[in-house]
Amino acid sequence: MTNSRYPDFFIVGAAKAGTTSLVEMLRGHPQVFFPHEKEPHHFFLREDDREWTIRDGKRELRLQDSLPYGEERRYLSLFDTAPADALAGDASTQYLVNETVPSAIHALRPDAKIIVALRNPSERAYSAYLHARARGEEPCESFSQALDECEAGKRRLSFATNYLEEGLYGRHLEHWKAHFAERLHVVLFEELVDQPQGTFDLIADFLAIDKRPLPREEASHKNASIELTNPLARAFRLGAKRLRRWAPAVFENGLIRRPYEWLLGKLGNKPASLSEADRARLDAYYAPHIAAIESVTGRNLPAWRP
Repeated sequence: MTNSRYPDFFIVGAAKAGTTSLVEMLRGHPQVFFPHEKEPHHFFLREDDREWTIRDGKRELRLQDSLPYGEERRYLSLFDTAPADALAGDASTQYLVNETVPSAIHALRPDAKIIVALRNPSERAYSAYLHARARGEEPCESFSQALDECEAGKRRLSFATNYLEEGLYGRHLEHWKAHFAERLHVVLFEELVDQPQGTFDLIADFLAIDKRPLPREEASHKNASIELTNPLARAFRLGAKRLRRWAPAVFENGLIRRPYEWLLGKLGNKPASLSEADRARLDAYYAPHIAAIESVTGRNLPAWRP
C-alpha cells in the first residue's frame, strides 16, 4: 500500500554541480534514504501548467508525458520502503530553475530542508551541454550554436537545455529563500571536489544526522561528463535513457546498472575542453550576475569572476 510520506529534504540542483556525488555520500548513511530514482522531478510540473518540452533523440516531447513520477501515487510509492527513522530525500536537479517548485514543495512540506549545489556557471553550462549531447537531448553539434538558441529565447521552456538561464543562481535562489529561508544549505562544487569530507560534515550538521568517515568510493566525484561521438554509442545511451524513463526500477538494478556504466565508460571519450571563445562569451554573460549570487549565498566567489 502506498504511503503518504513526502521527502524530508531535497537536493534541488544545480545540474552538473555534484549532486550525484552528494546523493552517493548520503545514500550510504544509515539515517538517510534515497529511492532508486535519484531525480523523479515530481514537483517540477505540480503547480506549473506551461508547455515544457524535452528532447528525445530527434523528437521533441511534451515534458508532461515524459515524467514517470508526475502522478502523485507513483511518486509516493518511491518512499514506501523508507525506514520510519530515516530522512527521505529527493534529488531532482531541475527543481532549482523552476520558480513554481518552492511553493509546491512548501505547500506539502514547509519543514523540508533544501540543499543546493552550485558550480562556476560557465563550466556548469558546458558540462550540461556535454551531458545532454550524450543523452540525445541536445540537437546542436556545437556548443556555441546551442548558446545562440539560448540567447535568442528559443529554449525558455526546454527542460535541462536552457544552459544560460540555469546558471543565474541568484535569481533562482531568491525563490527558494522566500519559502525556506534558514532551511537552505549551499554547497560549492569546488569545495565538494577538494574537500569531500568537510563538505559532508557540514551537510550532516545541517540535516542533523551523525557524521561518519566517507569511504574512498563515496568521496570521489561521480557522473563526470563524457563525449559520445560514435552513432552506435549514442543510440545505446538513448535506449538506456528511455528504459530508465519507463522502467526506472529495472534500470536501477545493480546487475544492470553497473555493467551499463562500465560499458558507457568504455564507449565514451574525454570531451574537449571549453574553448577560449565560448568561455569568454559565458564569463561576459555571467559577470553582471556574480555579485547577486554572492549576496544571496553569503559566499565570496572570486574564482567565478573573469
